[in-house]
Amino acid sequence: MNKRYYSIILLVCVILLVSACKKSGAATGGAPKTPFIGGSSGITINFEKDSPPPEVTDDESFGFKAIVRLKNDGETKVERQNIKINLIGFDPEDFSKSISDLKDQEPDDTLDSKKRDAEGNIIEGTTTFATFPKGSDDFIPRKFSGNTEFTFRADVCYLYETRANSKLCVLRDMINVRDDSLCKPTGSRTIQSSSAPVQISNFRQSVIGKDKLSFSFDIVLSGNVDIFRSKDKRTPSSFDTGCPRTPRERREVESKVGVEIVTIPPSDPVVQTPKCGGLDGGSTGVVTLVSGKRTITCTVDLSADRIDLEKVVEIKLDYNVLDNKETKVLVKHLADNS
Repeated sequence: MNKRYYSIILLVCVILLVSACKKSGAATGGAPKTPFIGGSSGITINFEKDSPPPEVTDDESFGFKAIVRLKNDGETKVERQNIKINLIGFDPEDFSKSISDLKDQEPDDTLDSKKRDAEGNIIEGTTTFATFPKGSDDFIPRKFSGNTEFTFRADVCYLYETRANSKLCVLRDMINVRDDSLCKPTGSRTIQSSSAPVQISNFRQSVIGKDKLSFSFDIVLSGNVDIFRSKDKRTPSSFDTGCPRTPRERREVESKVGVEIVTIPPSDPVVQTPKCGGLDGGSTGVVTLVSGKRTITCTVDLSADRIDLEKVVEIKLDYNVLDNKETKVLVKHLADNS
């Protein structure tokens, strides 16, 4: 064999090796330099194939189940007890069941989040299931006068969180900034946000005094979901109030998110605790998104004794998400033989 032939074989082997690494999720560009994978996904919802089936008959011999598949494509772990699934869209009596068979079911497992290890390899989040009705029982359609189509919709309510990191630019002299300074204390700053239906973006910083700075950021609803949060700043809302069932309850808690802003470490004498407009606790509180967005502005006092540095700021949001997935079931009427 000539050298050209060997070179071609070597090139093909390299291409196949790189392709295999990418398919397996292995990192090919070195260790990541950002804290989060990013994205706007949370829990994705689907019905298992043929559960429910697209067509059944009403001769009482065709029993079936509805199986909801849940996968955590975001970066927040969801405990099993913090997710509830309700099956709606049809009268359960038409399928030999009661309302209790369709309400507040928990999935089979806790949903671990999607993760990235220190080398950048992606570890997929948990996939689990919720089955209606539970146990060995099936949905069995009653007799109808003709073919009738029904909607089977899974309403899924779960507690979720968004985390984001940015860095404040802190200089000994915040007013007279040199061209070769460590960082720029005025303007946009990079922000990294975890994968979740609510995102944190557009982090900006400005100088409002020789020992004082201001920063702001946007909270944006990125997913096609509804969000809810109680007014309690510390304890996550229960699901009865978090994902409300009545219009009145919905108005009281819809489009609200809990917010917490901390510097790392939080007791640093150089950068004091932020004080933010709209947050009752100064750096913690509950805010309402308007048209899916809310801007938060904070001020920070700085110690007079400081060096040039970049200070990590962590922002946390918590909220309840209501999402759904639906499918159709056609009940085909079988004519009587009599």
